[in-house]
Order: sequence, then C-alpha cells, then structure tokens
Amino acid sequence: MKGIVNVHKAEYGSEPAVVVEVPQVTTLLGAFSEFCSGYALMSTNTQGLRVVLSLRADSQVHIFNSTAKERKKFQLLAIRPRREDKWCTPVKSICQMLQSMDMTLPGFDITIKGQSAIADEPSVTAAITSGLLLAINEVLGLKLEPNEQMRIAFNSNRYSDVYKSRLRDLITIFSSEPGKMLRFDLESYEYSSFPYPFTANSNTGSWFIDCALPADELSQEVSIFRKDAKEAFECLKSEMPKGTKMRSVSRKDIVENRVLSEDWKRIITFITEDSIAAEKGYDALLSGDSKQLGKVLSAEQHNISQLTGLTSPEVDWLVKRGSEMSNVWGVTEISVGITGTLVALMDKEAEVPFREKLAEYERIFGFRPEMREYIPSGAIRIRRADEYPFI
Repeated sequence: MKGIVNVHKAEYGSEPAVVVEVPQVTTLLGAFSEFCSGYALMSTNTQGLRVVLSLRADSQVHIFNSTAKERKKFQLLAIRPRREDKWCTPVKSICQMLQSMDMTLPGFDITIKGQSAIADEPSVTAAITSGLLLAINEVLGLKLEPNEQMRIAFNSNRYSDVYKSRLRDLITIFSSEPGKMLRFDLESYEYSSFPYPFTANSNTGSWFIDCALPADELSQEVSIFRKDAKEAFECLKSEMPKGTKMRSVSRKDIVENRVLSEDWKRIITFITEDSIAAEKGYDALLSGDSKQLGKVLSAEQHNISQLTGLTSPEVDWLVKRGSEMSNVWGVTEISVGITGTLVALMDKEAEVPFREKLAEYERIFGFRPEMREYIPSGAIRIRRADEYPFI
C-alpha cells in the first residue's frame, strides 16, 4: 500500500484520472544567486513529488499530503487564504489563477507524495503548482503548452506572500533533459543545457547524501537568511552607482562599505561568491575536471560554514570525514528544498569507504543517512497507467 496510486485509492476510493511525476529541483551552485542576479547551475533528480488526481461530483477540493500525513480541503466557489494552509496554499493559488482566466474547474481529489511535499516554501510551491497544472491540463484537455503552464504557475505567486515559486525552478522542472544540467544567467534569465560528466559510468561520480535531519532543522534559518539577503542587497544597491551589477561588486567594496552591517557584509560576500562559484563550476564541468570541481565545492562549503551559519554539527561532521578521505574531491551542501543534503564528488573506489563513514555517522548521531547517485533526470511528466503498480 505504499505506492501513491494505492494510497490515493485507499484515501478516496477512486481510480486516478492522471498521475504526474514532478522531478526535484537541484541547485548544485548558485542557490542564493538570484539576490545578486548572478549565475546558477541547476538540474532535476528523481526524488521530487508525485501527484495523483481524480475528479469529484461537487465543487470541493480535497488534498492528502501523504508524506506529511496531513489533509486539507476547501470550496472552489469560496477560496479564502488561511494561516494554517501551509503547503495547501499553492493548490489554492493555482485554482484562483485558473478561475481568474475564466476557466471552470470541477472539484477534485489529489494526493501528493515525495520529498518535495515537505520542502521549503519556494520548492514545495514550484513542485505542487507544476504537478497540479499538468494534471489539470491533461484531465480537462486544456492543451496548455509547457511555457504557458510555467507562466500560469509563476503568476499564481500573486495570491500568496510566502508560498512563492522561483522562475528558475519552474524552468528547470519543465525544461530539464536526462543527463544534463542547466546554466542560468539570472540577470537576463538566459539558460542553456550541457551534459553532466560525472556519473558512475565514468571513473568519477557524484552522490547525494541525505543527512536525515528533521525537516525543519535548518528551514527557519534559511527563511531568515533569504529575508536578510533581500534587505542587504537593497541597501547595497542604494549605495552603489546606478547600473552597478550586484554580482560584480568586489569583496573590497563590500568590506569597506560603511553603511552595511557586518552580518549584511557576510551575506553579500557569500552570495556574490556563490555566483562566482557557479561560473567556476560550469567551466570545470565542461572540461570534465573533477579535481577543479572538487576545489570549487570545498570552497563553497567553507563559505557556507564561515559566512552563513547554514549548517549543523551533523553536516559538518560528514563534510570533515569526506575531506579526510583520498579520492574524495569535494563535499558541499546543496539546495534541493530539503535542508541537510550534501553532494560528494569522488572516484569509484571511495564509494564503499564513504558509506562506512555513514554507518559511523548513524551510530554517533542517531540519524540514518541515505546515499544515492546523482544523475540529472528529465522534466515533469505524466506516468502511464501500466506503470501504476510500481508507483
């Protein structure tokens, strides 16, 4: 009964009208670079979110978040924001957006399941709005193209002050190709795809490590950091000559600024260097230089620890153990919407010794980490009915 189709049947007693798989957005480098209109390296992976939808005979919407073990419901004819909505907010926002476009929506039941169902606000919003839109598009035969779905999803941000998706996340969800990454210039929003070279089929691969920390371990700190970053860059922009590119501001200019607080200086320094790291990482990926990429990842983690504090003793322990091992080229925290996720770049022969460190981690901290190969997956898609027994 663990598969989402069976969960949906047990919850509502109805067959799915559609099943959508939403990949999880992965930001390898440049997770906060939108604040300086910088650069980012992004892809998807298969963890993400699955969305099952079936139609109702009334105008109600019922949602079961199977991962969070929470249920929500509302009336399509009287949608009102509520403080307790949380992850339900994106569902309401999409319904409001579609109705504002003079679309008549029937009532429906949906079930959502996966890591993105308990992610931070931008990530859960992008995943739910994308999955719900594709499901509605399929069931109602709206024939909306991916670009139109992205536009609707992004414009639905108007209905919430907190649960807002990022455009680059939506583009990544709808545009990713298997085995490829996307390089974003967040000033122009131009992006291009390129092959990811480090898989287990080569001598050097990369692995996700989920530290298994509680979902809210660092989420509040990340939310505060984003709020502070917005204020810090607004202040910096007001201090710099008109037309200055925030991503190009030097560390010297930041340090010598007399208006910025020390906390804001650290935040701005980290974010501008995060953008620079994305460009350095891009060059290393294009050339397939594992040692150079490892140096970039290690420098990134040093900045995360020293300039942001967005880490924990558990994460620090794993990073340190990795840095002590031969043939492990770099370990850093990355953004997948879930805090406490690392990526480790290492040669094949280091995988087994690294897994042994994870067993030691579990004995020390009491959390059971998971390790899986990082292989960029593709775009959002509809699952076929003959796949249902397996999902």
